[in-house]
Amino acid sequence: MLTELCNRAASVGAHVTVLYSTRPETPRNFVELFHPKVDLVHVSMCRDVHVRKDWSSVWELARHMRRVDPTVIHLHSSKAGVLGRAAAKIATQNAKVLYSPHGLAFLRRDVSRTKQLAYLMFERMADLMGGTVVACSPGELREIEEKVRVKDAELIENGVDISSIPLRRIRDDGDVVIGMNGRASFQKHHELFISLANTLHDSTTRFVWIGGNREEVPDASQASALTCSGWLTRSRALALMSELDIYVQTSRWEGMPVALIEAQVAGIPAVVTDVVGNRDVVVHGVTGFVGSDEEMPGYVEQLRGNRQLREKMGAAARELAIAKFSMDIIFHRWLSTYESTTEKRSREVMDTHSIGPCDIQPNPDKSV
Repeated sequence: MLTELCNRAASVGAHVTVLYSTRPETPRNFVELFHPKVDLVHVSMCRDVHVRKDWSSVWELARHMRRVDPTVIHLHSSKAGVLGRAAAKIATQNAKVLYSPHGLAFLRRDVSRTKQLAYLMFERMADLMGGTVVACSPGELREIEEKVRVKDAELIENGVDISSIPLRRIRDDGDVVIGMNGRASFQKHHELFISLANTLHDSTTRFVWIGGNREEVPDASQASALTCSGWLTRSRALALMSELDIYVQTSRWEGMPVALIEAQVAGIPAVVTDVVGNRDVVVHGVTGFVGSDEEMPGYVEQLRGNRQLREKMGAAARELAIAKFSMDIIFHRWLSTYESTTEKRSREVMDTHSIGPCDIQPNPDKSV
């Protein structure tokens, strides 16, 4: 999503600067993912709260902001939302600040209730520094408005490059292939997908974990129930996804999952957990099913046993996803948002910047 925003902005003449840090899962070739005109600047930041390091990061961010003199600063993810707004206060009084959480930290279920409340307090305190919060899904917007109670919030959903996503392949062998796309993490709840595979696989039903590794299957006895592809390039992952008949998303929380949008664009019906993001993409009973962990096996079985239903839901999924999540449409919404905030400066000198914490996070800069 972020590379799409940056690369499209650069391609239409924007001057794009990305202030970033890396995480262990950051691809080694991440530089190759960006348009040649995107300026990449490394900033030392850490993911967890660390007062001394965070304060140092704020001043480093502020130094780069002063150097670039942006009219728009676009912050990506919760940590950047806090540090970036503090740095903007120090560095500039004229830049418009936009903040995209891409999954609210206080919705995390891998931390204690105390930490969840702390993250919520950080969001509320950061909002006192100003800026517009831009949610990536209707569910995320509701959480922002009702719990964070921000002064200024709007919705621009995630989008995908429709032309890059291959259509679902029509299968003629009678088999049913069920899959998920994602890393092994508490958030993605891959254990539930493994459990589904262990329970439902048979001679005509295969399970594929795109991005997963066999050593990440907790019980070795369950390894034979599914195929693990290992980490793949995006193009290869999309090609493998196009061979699925049913897509499964088992997340414990989300912002708005791009992989799920891609599956719907490919024309694959989905069975997903009932969490923010998932239920904003899948229309229950129309493009797939949304349910609890306990309901997932029943919905998967229902689709597995009814090819006509899979075809009907898959066609509806593609039609709705193309209409709603095309990156062509989403990018123009972002471009309009960037431009609408720069009335005091001409379009020819508009700058757009994004700041990411411990993730590679793109940012446009001089957008026309």
